[in-house]
Amino acid sequence: MNRLTSLALVSSLSLVALSGCAELGNQPQQALTGTEWQVRDLNGMDVTGELPGSIGQAVGTLNFGDDGRLYGRAFCNGFHGGYRLQGDKLETTGMASTMMMCTPAQMEREQAMLDILGNGQRIEFNPAGELVIHAKDGRTLTAR
Repeated sequence: MNRLTSLALVSSLSLVALSGCAELGNQPQQALTGTEWQVRDLNGMDVTGELPGSIGQAVGTLNFGDDGRLYGRAFCNGFHGGYRLQGDKLETTGMASTMMMCTPAQMEREQAMLDILGNGQRIEFNPAGELVIHAKDGRTLTAR
């Protein structure tokens, strides 16, 4: 292969790779919105099981609005705030929640969930299609 052919091939492959990156830029935003995500795992701990004696609905949910609003249920209380997503970089702002007391197990899960969200740094979608939020300190929240 001569030098001109090699240069043309490298240029073509670079353009294909760059156009692929541009297309992926919008996919995380589109994949987040329009669905309610059920929290399944908090930093390696399965949180899908029943909590004996729980008050109300002891689940964690996430809803990402097209308008930059983030809201849901944190195993006990409702929460809301804002979010911004640039590529896979996540930033949450103005997070607030209601102040109901629930069981200690619910409150523990709630605190972990809200802390991970408040310190969220990036997102990814694992091979199973689950949303994984990575906090600055390495903890994770996984939702389906």
